[in-house]
Amino acid sequence: MKAATPVIHDGGSWRVAIGDPSGVAEARRTAAALAKPLGFSETAAGQLALATTEVASNIVKHAQRGALVFRRVEHEGRLGIEVLALDKGPGIANLAESLRDGHSTAGSAGQGLGALLRMTTGFELFSQPGNGTMARFEVWARAAPHVPPSVLEGVVCVAKDGEEVCGDAWASTPWRDRQIVVLADGLGHGPDAAVASRAALAAAAKHAGLKAVEIMEAVHGALRPTRGAAAAVIVLQPAKRLCDFCGVGNIAAAVWHGGKARNMVSHNGILGHTVRTFQEFSYPFPAGALCIAHSDGLTARWDIGAYPGLGMRHPSIVAGVLFRDYSRGRDDATVVAVRNSA
Repeated sequence: MKAATPVIHDGGSWRVAIGDPSGVAEARRTAAALAKPLGFSETAAGQLALATTEVASNIVKHAQRGALVFRRVEHEGRLGIEVLALDKGPGIANLAESLRDGHSTAGSAGQGLGALLRMTTGFELFSQPGNGTMARFEVWARAAPHVPPSVLEGVVCVAKDGEEVCGDAWASTPWRDRQIVVLADGLGHGPDAAVASRAALAAAAKHAGLKAVEIMEAVHGALRPTRGAAAAVIVLQPAKRLCDFCGVGNIAAAVWHGGKARNMVSHNGILGHTVRTFQEFSYPFPAGALCIAHSDGLTARWDIGAYPGLGMRHPSIVAGVLFRDYSRGRDDATVVAVRNSA
């Protein structure tokens, strides 16, 4: 069997804390460093710098503190960078008004958000008065993709504070009419945890043509030389509106649709060491549904229903809100949200 070509997002995200002008400058430097190896044109690099500066400055002005999360994205052979700006400030009472040129609540010229809408791709705001704001946009190295994917993904994957590498990892691999999403959480954190989680991704990609449970069995065998990991294998079939799931360890997952969440079943164990049973479950995955999975860096008691309208937003907005509000803050943290947009 021919192995699939993996689309591996190694560690996934880069987070920059924003609390003063020095954080704004650090965010701008991070954006430039990420864009350089992707071959950004001079115009695109300038747009990324301006957009990054604008959303970071808005956090300082309106919320005092927050963070920017950067992620490399790829579609139709094109490369780009996604930026999430998240804060827990006062929120925006009127989103439409905030995008009007000339509107300002901070004594500025008020050109920022309207300009962001024009110079970026996929610009989106989500805000609740008294409960913060989330902004998302993409800037592409040359030209934005023309056709949206049938499976729309959003991810936040960041290391524990003080660690240089993330012990969590995720991958999304297309295989014929399926999309195989894998989330792995190496035991503990740091470099050894990262070795385990990345070994899980490599094994899953090599066996992407198999069933979810068979992929998980292959991952188990590949992790024997490592310290072990928890993992989830999710096989999405958008056209058939089905989702197959196999989980081992402390990975939580659910399908959200029609205002309700259906939790997926994951068995106890440590991949590469002790697993009593492997079992695959199938769940409905209708058009518009969200499949959400996360490591134990997040608490499992989230409720999208507490955020009116969030379930209809881009999956990155969903992942960003859950990370912002439910991160434990003492471990690597990954949340993956995938929508069936077929």
